[in-house]
Amino acid sequence: MNDTKINAADHLGLVGYIANKYQNCGIEYDDVFSAGSLGLVKAANTFDVSKGFKFATYAARCINNEILMMLRKNPKYKTVSLQRYNDEQEQEYDFEIAYFECYDKVDDLLTLKTALNKLDERDRKVIYLRYFQNMSQAEVGKIIGVEQSYISRLEKRALKKLKEYMQK
Repeated sequence: MNDTKINAADHLGLVGYIANKYQNCGIEYDDVFSAGSLGLVKAANTFDVSKGFKFATYAARCINNEILMMLRKNPKYKTVSLQRYNDEQEQEYDFEIAYFECYDKVDDLLTLKTALNKLDERDRKVIYLRYFQNMSQAEVGKIIGVEQSYISRLEKRALKKLKEYMQK
């Protein structure tokens, strides 16, 4: 770890920005903000400048992760597991979608499951790694064996397909 000290208080605006995304989810804003602040402190304590990332990028992930951990402990939080099996490779993707009171009905999740199942294997894998494993486009590219810029195009196309499938 690098000796550069990060003052977490200088980045509380980032916590507020991310906490606002969880408004209307049946959780008190102050609780979400507190969890996010804990994530910010953890980010400030573990940030390593030598990795080449900006602090805000790193901190945003830590803040979101801490908020999600808090939400998972909340009884209002529900998880729906969406599984897709690839018959040829017998590979399983476990799509875990978290939804709170602010999200729409279970029907919407079933629609999403149906839409995910309509994607081809590569598109489904890109969506799974990007949105369910929180990987960067560069990380997904390394796994799939293509450049980050191509992952960006694949992701954009897959999201467009998902939107079309869900509107039908």
